Amino acid sequence: MRKNSSVSRTVIAAIVIIVIIIAGVGGYYYYQSVTTPKLSGSITVVAMAGYNDAALKAIAADFMAQHPGVTINVVGIPYGSVVSDALTAFKANQSIYDVISLGSVGFIGQLGPYLLNLTPYMKNSAYFPSSWNASDVISSLLTLYTYKGAQVGLPEAGGAMLFYYRPSYFNNVTNQKLFQEQYGYPLPNPANTTLTLQQLVDVAQFFNGQHGSKYGIVLMSGSGDDDAIQTFESLMAGARVSASSTMGPVTGLYGVLFTSSGQPIFNTSVAENVMSDYLKLVSASEDPLSSSYETVPGFFAKGDSAMMIYWNPPALYLNNPNRSAIVGDWAVSPYFPGGHSILGGTGLGVYKYSKNVKLAVAFVEFATSPQEAVKFVQLDSLMPFRYSVFRQTIQSKPNYAEALSAIASTMSESVPGTANVPYWGQISAAFRGELPSMYYGKVTIAQGMAYIEQQTYQAMSQYSS
Repeated sequence: MRKNSSVSRTVIAAIVIIVIIIAGVGGYYYYQSVTTPKLSGSITVVAMAGYNDAALKAIAADFMAQHPGVTINVVGIPYGSVVSDALTAFKANQSIYDVISLGSVGFIGQLGPYLLNLTPYMKNSAYFPSSWNASDVISSLLTLYTYKGAQVGLPEAGGAMLFYYRPSYFNNVTNQKLFQEQYGYPLPNPANTTLTLQQLVDVAQFFNGQHGSKYGIVLMSGSGDDDAIQTFESLMAGARVSASSTMGPVTGLYGVLFTSSGQPIFNTSVAENVMSDYLKLVSASEDPLSSSYETVPGFFAKGDSAMMIYWNPPALYLNNPNRSAIVGDWAVSPYFPGGHSILGGTGLGVYKYSKNVKLAVAFVEFATSPQEAVKFVQLDSLMPFRYSVFRQTIQSKPNYAEALSAIASTMSESVPGTANVPYWGQISAAFRGELPSMYYGKVTIAQGMAYIEQQTYQAMSQYSS
């Protein structure tokens, strides 16, 4: 049983130590003192309607106030339409969009060829001064926005799949005694321990309908495009990182379900072992094969289970008595089972043939700078991508301080999950289509995973042809 308290102390210390002075005069001096070559003209920034548009509009107003004569047009497009709208314009060589909001699933795989390589600009102090403070950015998030080795986007918001738990269940002396008797080792405490996947299964089965809990765990296992497969990816993260010596490092383009060279790994012992554990967790969960992105947090908020694996949004409302029955009796573990989780969030990129590349790059730098990045949290309730913004958010939300610190810790140890390739839809369809057959024993895990891999290769060949 591995302890990771030193990692947590390091991350939390980073959050606490970093201090950013945000004041009107200070912010104005920051940008005026590092201005790029004189800016002029206009650009159009694509926001995701109802997601990050409030922040981007406020940031655009700040930018224009500091650069009279410059115009930043922010247009809101629904999340699901950003890629198709941008591709239509880019393939027609139309420079109608200059800065693009990027999601973490499927965006880079399709838009990557049309996005500007920001790496040389980031190395140029005229565009990215030391005040931008690259060391303040959670570095793992940068990997989400790379394409063929180029940094084609920068994070504007972070995210990760998290491990939630109910402290009262784990701190209960009777539960500790009974677990020790049944499993032969101490009940692992998520507050200070990285559970193995086998331990996670043991704990889920221990609490499933017993010892005060209705279900052992709640997690996504439904038939939505990214329900079950995202949970599987999160459980795969630790195993995939451990296999890096033979499979290569996890990359932003291929994520945890491929080797670093783009070969699918469903039909391997690594993935098959994780699938075995995942199916056992599903059997100890609420609403097996139907629980979804929409329903899972509600189950946990009602107090239905001892644990939950889910994205970060509930961490900002589980202490709200109007939305939660477990106020004060929930926590986020700083240590995801297996040692690593998967990343989420959104970013900003620049169209490589923008009519005003200079202005577009300057705006992306400004929008992701320390003094502006906080607006994504304040105005759109997005998760920070900078340690300094985590610290500010903790100060403004003291009831969530422990959870926010744990989220920062989890993100710092997370890797890209979903493959950012244009044929991701076919992979997801094959996975969710075959999962029930494996769950009900109609096919073996080896047979099911082999079929998913075969379908993945077929999708790859269709795309390459």
